[in-house]
Amino acid sequence: MTEGSKSSFQVGVDGTVNACGGDPIQLDWEDSTRRNWCVELAQQRITLQSGDDVVELPSSSWAQDIYITAQPGGCIIRFETFDFGIVFTVSAEQAAPLLDYLSVSFRPRETQQTDDVEPARADTPLLWPQVSPLAIWALVSSALVFIPVLGLFPALVTVVLLVQHRLRVRRTRVWGHSRAVCTAATCFLTVGLLASALGTWGWMTLESAEQAPPDWEVGVLSDSDETQQAKATHTLGAGSSFFEQEHNWGLIAAGLIVVLLSLTVHEAGHAISAWWLGDDWARRVGRVTLNPMAHIDPFGTVLLPLILLMVGWGVFGWARPVPVRSEALRNPRRGHLLVSLAGPGANLLLAAAAMSLLLILGCTVALAYPNVEVADFATFSFTDSVSATGFALAPVFGAACTILKLTLIVNIFLAFFNLIPVPPLDGSWVLENLFPRTFRPLYDRIRPYGFMLFLGLIYTKVLTYLLFPAIVVIMVCLFVLDLCTLF
Repeated sequence: MTEGSKSSFQVGVDGTVNACGGDPIQLDWEDSTRRNWCVELAQQRITLQSGDDVVELPSSSWAQDIYITAQPGGCIIRFETFDFGIVFTVSAEQAAPLLDYLSVSFRPRETQQTDDVEPARADTPLLWPQVSPLAIWALVSSALVFIPVLGLFPALVTVVLLVQHRLRVRRTRVWGHSRAVCTAATCFLTVGLLASALGTWGWMTLESAEQAPPDWEVGVLSDSDETQQAKATHTLGAGSSFFEQEHNWGLIAAGLIVVLLSLTVHEAGHAISAWWLGDDWARRVGRVTLNPMAHIDPFGTVLLPLILLMVGWGVFGWARPVPVRSEALRNPRRGHLLVSLAGPGANLLLAAAAMSLLLILGCTVALAYPNVEVADFATFSFTDSVSATGFALAPVFGAACTILKLTLIVNIFLAFFNLIPVPPLDGSWVLENLFPRTFRPLYDRIRPYGFMLFLGLIYTKVLTYLLFPAIVVIMVCLFVLDLCTLF
């Protein structure tokens, strides 16, 4: 029945249809908690009532508040508002009046697979977007393709995974997000192969020309141990007052942009993975987005870091945490584990993209302009920007490489930092879900005091030791950059 029709009927819990007369259509459904609801379909409005609870959905909100997904013999219908989330699992006969009322085409299935079942209609949101593990592993593998020579193996693995995904996953809207991940993996694969080829060619060409590589050290080149120690201390945030130092304001602005972008990607990774795994609350509150304004915490992201920077203390901050309801995930323990890992994983993907672009830019310039002079291209420092001379676009090249190098370093640090198993960092949730009998009781006791423990790690040397794996990874990346470009 189309919207506005005058005839009506009532569908009981057993799926029988009875004529009832009157204008509205009334459906008696039982939700997932075995609570009875009267679903009234009136013109331009759907009303759900159970006892004193009344939920009204005007037609303008149907596309955002009604979720329909198919299952064998029926479908799952979810009404989601800011205050209520009501889930009905109904048969095809029970769902038919609502689907017909919404002008929805629906074809039930009797088999156990629902891969080729189209959702309700083109403008009805999916309850849970489906993403194949093949697509996720293809994206992870493609992020390693940029490594010169050795990147050919992950490239082959990525191609195999993409082909398997093409053969096994059907091209329906249900799997649209999975195909989008494959598209991202294909882009990573293309850029990574270009970076790997240029890096290998640059290394072989420049090595055959017997160009002596410059001294490569962690810190500024040719610095003494005392200077490196002082700069390492400054990098961790200790130092004199902000007003007592000279600053490279361009580098500070670039750093702030990179940090904001990195935090945005991190939180968006949590939100997107939670939605894919069955909890769409983060999407409903606007967190499934790369808009930084949706993730900024006014105090933790802006005000507190500025205050700490000006007084010369260690600088740290945070973005708004993504709300995750474990009970809404299809597999609460496994789902929460994957959501916790998604944030650091997104940072590592961004770092891999920055590394690929650095290899492409560095090798291209080194091969095209043999006499170019580039400083601080592969140095481990937050305080020195990349500078270049010898060709027309040298300032643009230096600025782009500075931003990319900061993106590489910041995202690797952010990923490993969040994996530290101390509340409220993501690593604590990872351990809690991996070993619930061992770590969950421990974290339940210390989580109220986790922020104090977190501050203690920041202002002690313990944090330096915990971040040693991140430093090793960054050193390896910078060594590859220095080896392939030989500026």
